[in-house]
This record gives sequence, C-alpha cells and structure tokens, in this order.
Amino acid sequence: MIFEWLKKKIPVCSYLKKRSNSDDILIVCANNLSIYYFNSTASFFINEADGEKTIEDIEQKFLEEYDVDKSELEKDLIDMIRDLQWKQILILE
Repeated sequence: MIFEWLKKKIPVCSYLKKRSNSDDILIVCANNLSIYYFNSTASFFINEADGEKTIEDIEQKFLEEYDVDKSELEKDLIDMIRDLQWKQILILE
C-alpha cells in the first residue's frame, strides 16, 4: 500500500510566504509566485510538516484532533500530499 511506503517519510514545505486567517491558510510559492488558498485540514497538515515529523506522526496528530476513520484519513493524506507535491509546496525526505 502507498501509505506504508509514505508513513516514514518526512514532509518538508517550501514556499515564499504563508499567511493564516483563522483556520485557513494562504501560500505564495517562490518558483512562480503562484498563490494557493487551503482549507483548515490542509492548513493543519502544512503547519505540522515542519521537517522533523514523519507522515505517520502527522497522521497521529490528525487522529487526536479530528474524529476520522484511520483508513479514510490515510487515503486523504495521500491525495493531499500528491496535491501539495504537484503544486511544488511539499517534498518528501
């Protein structure tokens, strides 16, 4: 399964500027000055992706914070990671 491979990876965010507005977040990317607006769930992930926590650590934080099914969360995390990688906001180490 993809999540088994991902869970020990460390996500590192790369952006020029980040601004939070309550639970939502606005990010400006350095590569092309694209602007992205993310909801509270993506904001939670981006804020936790500090270059030290693994995907598994962040998954645990989500499970503590939100009432969500673990297998559904893992699918959502995979989709979110792919989206952030596509937008060149996130790399995995």
